[in-house]
Amino acid sequence: MGGGRIQFEYVITNLVYRRFSRPIAKFLMNFDVSPNAVTYLSFIIGIISAVLIGFGRIYAGVALLFISQIFDCVDGDLARMSGKVTRYGAFIDRVFDRFVDAALITAIVALNPEKLWLAGFAALTFSFGVSISRAMAEAEGAECKVGIAGRDTRIVLIMIGILLGYYLETLAIIGVLSFVTTIHRIIHTVRQF
Repeated sequence: MGGGRIQFEYVITNLVYRRFSRPIAKFLMNFDVSPNAVTYLSFIIGIISAVLIGFGRIYAGVALLFISQIFDCVDGDLARMSGKVTRYGAFIDRVFDRFVDAALITAIVALNPEKLWLAGFAALTFSFGVSISRAMAEAEGAECKVGIAGRDTRIVLIMIGILLGYYLETLAIIGVLSFVTTIHRIIHTVRQF
């Protein structure tokens, strides 16, 4: 919640992933594990999940993607619990997330390139629009956590869509929702200026 509005960006994270990530973070604190090491692990698992999806191993890929998302929360939870929050950690976490996002969309396109390349291009472009509009807004001192297609939403749509076999529809929905969210974030930011 923020400013009287429901903030959708981390709904799935808070309702699902953090149920697993917080206990894992507490456990890892006993071994003095670096939050950055967890970030690297999450990134590697995310890329492997994309490779599996690209080769048609959908169930294994989605299972690993779910695990990657949990560990993507573990690093932040661990950093906060252990007092090891750093600008470097926040930076690499956000950059690695973009690489995983791109890998996942590319993996879906790889399942049928001739049919999916255009929808994949749109999904990739506007997904990056969501991220870059927030990054640029925050660089200028604005708050920009609005919109319906934050990373949580996009990842869940990918998991559900490809499990159901709706590859084109998944990419199209991600593209449209990401476009709408990018425009929403631009307007929201400009109003603050």
